[in-house]
Amino acid sequence: IERVYLSLGGGAFTKTMITEMRVKLNGKTTFGDISGTNLDLLQTYQLGNTAAGFLTLDFVEPNSKSMAGELLGAIDTNAAGVTTYTMECDIGGATTPTLDSYAQLRDVASISPQNGFNPNLRPLLRALIQTSLTSTAAAEQQYQLNVGSGGNSLIKRLIIFSTVLTNVRIKRNSLDIFELVAPTLNNWIQGDYAKHPQANMYVVDWLVDGNQSDAQVTRNQDSTLANYQFLLTASGAGTFLVYADVYSILAGI
Repeated sequence: IERVYLSLGGGAFTKTMITEMRVKLNGKTTFGDISGTNLDLLQTYQLGNTAAGFLTLDFVEPNSKSMAGELLGAIDTNAAGVTTYTMECDIGGATTPTLDSYAQLRDVASISPQNGFNPNLRPLLRALIQTSLTSTAAAEQQYQLNVGSGGNSLIKRLIIFSTVLTNVRIKRNSLDIFELVAPTLNNWIQGDYAKHPQANMYVVDWLVDGNQSDAQVTRNQDSTLANYQFLLTASGAGTFLVYADVYSILAGI
């Protein structure tokens, strides 16, 4: 499963009325919860494509610089051990809504070793994991983020929805790997790579150039967990709704 397209119809039904949506694999939430509005903002950041009445759930990286990189994260049901796929949407305020879904699938034979694909990567899934945080004052504070309970994730990007965020700093094993990049500068850099930054949405994007090898590895070379410190600076009291966009096996989400 590469992508799922949603077509909204019926009477008075917009993306803002999808208050939460989620994808469950074998009963486990692997994507979400995320609102229709925020999913649309994330997809617009990635691809610049938005229209009333349509939403896309992507499990692939369409802007990758290789076919193998693009398809990494697509749900290979056999390799990942997926027996059930469920999508749920919470809808509020709509009048007689209709919601049609269209799945974009691929024959697994096309990603064989003979075609240059690494079979060891087939179990990896794209997961979108939510963490809700609160700022109590204008200051830099350290927070814990859920990047996968199994500790074996590859972090593609962090997406932060907030009206009070002014700076981000990230450390890995005590070394700064992302240091005090203000939203205006971050947006400018991402625009250089043909991304489409959105208001009140800050993205720490390790795949901004389309190279999957730049994803953050959450384990050290000796297999111990890397120590990540996520430090967010706020202009005052408020909230941070953070999504970790990761590659992981199903058991590690």
